[in-house]
Amino acid sequence: MPKKNNTIFICDNCGETTINWMGKCPSCNSWNTLKPFTEPQENNNIKNIRERNSEGKALLTSIKKIKTGDNVRISTEIEELNGVLGGGLVQGSVILIGGEPGIGKSTLLLQVASNISKKEKVFYFTGEESLEQIKLRADRLNITNINDSDFLISSESNCDNIVNTLIEEKPNLAIIDSVQTIYTSSTNSIAGSPAQIKNCAWALMQTAKLKNITIFLVGHITKEGTIAGPKILEHIVDCVLYFEGDDKGIYRILRAVKNRYGAVDEVGNDKGIYRILRAVKNRYGAVDEVGIFEMTEKGLMEVSDASRVFTKGINESIFAGNVITPVIEGSRVFCVEQEALVGSSSFGYPRRLTMGYDQYRLLIIIAILEKRAHLNLSNQDVYLNIANGLNVKETASDISVAMAIASSMSGIAIQRTTAYIGELGLSGEVRPVRF
Repeated sequence: MPKKNNTIFICDNCGETTINWMGKCPSCNSWNTLKPFTEPQENNNIKNIRERNSEGKALLTSIKKIKTGDNVRISTEIEELNGVLGGGLVQGSVILIGGEPGIGKSTLLLQVASNISKKEKVFYFTGEESLEQIKLRADRLNITNINDSDFLISSESNCDNIVNTLIEEKPNLAIIDSVQTIYTSSTNSIAGSPAQIKNCAWALMQTAKLKNITIFLVGHITKEGTIAGPKILEHIVDCVLYFEGDDKGIYRILRAVKNRYGAVDEVGNDKGIYRILRAVKNRYGAVDEVGIFEMTEKGLMEVSDASRVFTKGINESIFAGNVITPVIEGSRVFCVEQEALVGSSSFGYPRRLTMGYDQYRLLIIIAILEKRAHLNLSNQDVYLNIANGLNVKETASDISVAMAIASSMSGIAIQRTTAYIGELGLSGEVRPVRF
């Protein structure tokens, strides 16, 4: 009698599992997010390795006897990326990197592959592009230091074949671009479905641990800004990185937001477009570390002086509503510029809009200013923007936001040699912050 397949249902949004289908997820209350999932058959190569290592019971080892080796981490030769990862790539780790189309995920990984291939063996599997497209990007980025024998690319999208290749060839680094385009024949659904994404990620994770191979997975994101696929994908991997870019503002400009054959955001901006790489999960380092890059025609360039990106020069013209404040991102502290604009409202209910700052926090600060500083903002529109697309979550910037609003309303500019830092209490007191 054939073995019965055990099918469960997994929520795309939160990863909750149920044995029966339901229209509404019992955990996150989302509708129509429960999708069927059947446990796949294990890859034969992985199964054989496990059977050889198994003696019918769990193998226990003293932690003192475990050898980590001298070269646990591999340097990417990109210091901003090394910092986000906690010092480099940990051997045997699985790293998921997500971001909007055209943000620079493939560009960054191609640069990483080029750097590491000087000393290590690197495989690049692409399910989205042809080999010719990869070559065109390498030529556009002027990547000429690729080691022909140690940097190999493939357009294979069958996860079973990829796993077999990794087990036999044992590269030091493998890049899968992207996890939504690969599939395993053991799962009866199309590539990109929650079941396919979970099964492929699980097989690649097992391979990485068994053969000590570092694997990069590229992930698409949804319109809500989260990585497409089941939430369990982020639980499987060791590290989750998000690539962020600046918002496009209220104006509409015809521009290339994704172009595999040329530069993106080509609108005559000689300063380029800044990208922020943020770690939201890292088993081998600190979370919320950020790396800052500038997207140019020659690829992603590191930005070591973050204050230069997020503030104007000291000698630049000063305007009412512009205030400088230091913020902390991970282990680095740098200055950012906050811009506030206050104007008379043309509507019955004044508008409060933010870009790069929590809107609810802004409403609290406005209420404090009205109650404690006696500023009449009840009939004023308030707009707040953080320069160059950074998202500020620090409550230490409360006082600077309040000063920016007061400056814009009064028309009195604040000198660029002055910075404000402090958290505002509801009673109007300025609380100390700890950096």
